[in-house]
Amino acid sequence: MKVVLDTNVLLVSVSDRSKYHWLYQALLEHRFQLFVTNAILNEYEEKIGWHWRPEVAQTVIRTLLELPNVHPATV
Repeated sequence: MKVVLDTNVLLVSVSDRSKYHWLYQALLEHRFQLFVTNAILNEYEEKIGWHWRPEVAQTVIRTLLELPNVHPATV
């Protein structure tokens, strides 16, 4: 399955305390293909950094960029 995640959806799924964490876990387990643009990645980083800390945001972005099931998309 190919998807683009809304920023708020990713935001609420990152924490392992969230009832939506199953979605982030599915991404980490390569159960779907995530497509992102640079603008989307920047928005993910901004919102996650604002909600938690910039270090958390950087870790999430770094993780996304290292996953083989995360692909660059063009608009």
